[in-house]
Amino acid sequence: MRFYDISVALSEDLPGFPGDPPVLLQPAGQAFALTELSLGSHSGTHMDLPGHLGLPGETAATLPPERLIGPCRVWDLSPWPGPIDAGLLSRCPLPEEGRVLLRTGNSRLWRRSGFCSEYRSLTADGAEWLVAQGLQLLGMDYLSVEKADGDGSVHRLLLEAGIVVLEGLDLDRVPEGRYELICLPLKLAVADGAPCRAVLRCLEIP
Repeated sequence: MRFYDISVALSEDLPGFPGDPPVLLQPAGQAFALTELSLGSHSGTHMDLPGHLGLPGETAATLPPERLIGPCRVWDLSPWPGPIDAGLLSRCPLPEEGRVLLRTGNSRLWRRSGFCSEYRSLTADGAEWLVAQGLQLLGMDYLSVEKADGDGSVHRLLLEAGIVVLEGLDLDRVPEGRYELICLPLKLAVADGAPCRAVLRCLEIP
């Protein structure tokens, strides 16, 4: 049985979205080794929830685990450059699993120093197409599903439809195919989202 860890390691060198709190890891123990953590709720691999835009919905502490654990499909969009719109997404198999992760080639950006604003992102009509498919979770392989200078409309389309948005994934070594997603956030009593650890378990031989 093969697993893929699709999370990024939290470190002070990890790129962050402009304006977000940086990740700070400071030694704090005396008798025993201890690390003081300082980070934003959207650092590294994390999920966006409706409260990210002030919408009503589950918090990171109350979100049912069954929303975040179950069959998932990885779509490899890296051969097609440009924005991720409805025309491109319609070439992919219909997401019967209810959970889709988009492998775009953005994962290579994790190896760069600092934030890169030229990542591939989802368009509004692409978000509308995914909503129409009844999706319950969407994952993206960089810090935002929406372009860096977006107005929040893509996030709003997804979050208003109740779709959990999983951002900050590393899908560089994950082949396209069907998997089981296991993704649990830190149990924070906040509504906007939380860092999480995400892994994929193979359901088929690629």
